Amino acid sequence: MNIKKLKCFRAVVIHGSLVSAASVMNLSQPATSRLISTLEDELKLKLFKREKRRLVLTPEGKQFYQEAEKILANLEDLPRIVQEIKEGGQRTLRIVALARLAGSLVSPALARFAREYPEQRFSVDVRGHRDIEQWVAGRHYDIAVALTKPCNHPSVIQRPFFDTDAMVMVPMGHPLEALRSVTPAQMVKHDIIALAPGLRPRFQMEDIFQKAGVELNCKIETTSTALACQMVVDGLGVTIIDRLAAQAVDPNRFSLRPLRPAYRLEFVLLFPPGFEETPATSALVQCLRAQVVASLGRHATMTG
Repeated sequence: MNIKKLKCFRAVVIHGSLVSAASVMNLSQPATSRLISTLEDELKLKLFKREKRRLVLTPEGKQFYQEAEKILANLEDLPRIVQEIKEGGQRTLRIVALARLAGSLVSPALARFAREYPEQRFSVDVRGHRDIEQWVAGRHYDIAVALTKPCNHPSVIQRPFFDTDAMVMVPMGHPLEALRSVTPAQMVKHDIIALAPGLRPRFQMEDIFQKAGVELNCKIETTSTALACQMVVDGLGVTIIDRLAAQAVDPNRFSLRPLRPAYRLEFVLLFPPGFEETPATSALVQCLRAQVVASLGRHATMTG
């Protein structure tokens, strides 16, 4: 398999047609079609199906695209890495985090870190629960901030970070705001906003309701925790969230109430296979921990 086939495959995925992909790749349409056909023959997978005038990924194609995108991203990062080696400077520290933690935790922690290491370059990406572990396993990042879950890649290094209680987030003036704590049975009497099926926060919400013997009935689903919080403050419903994620929206427009029975949310730090600690990565971990304490205080328990 050559890289040109992978790049052509990605171009078709992004642009949705052979004509557009051919233009981006500076190829003829027949040449582009042959590259896709030979890739499918080589993989023995059907990558695309035609819907109206567009090519869309098959389920197998979606899985392959996730892996191909990681390979291409790593390749495209090589020129920068080579340049850093030639210049003899510090390598860019690559960080990835859940969107729910990027603004409220990672950014202020990096502000602390930058004061201690002013010459250190770093990059920060935001990815979903499904992708972070795979990208770290592929050594695309040096450190990841994620929710705990069973690690599917035994070579990924997982370290405990902090625990905090799940909270019920309600709009200001909502009937549940009058309660000192909220149960799943009380939540189901109102519109519930949940993360989409298959995402880690959705598994947690389902676990909370199942343990309470209450059927989870969601009126609204989204793939974004930040959007779920915004929907709450806009009065669309209630959700279950952690205190850090709630900091992404206007604090004057919502209230947090403890969930009963209590449910702990566990966060972890992930490191790539063969990770070797450096002064910079140690300092970054300390800055992340310090920011959790500064933001949550007694509401968080540091672990690890």
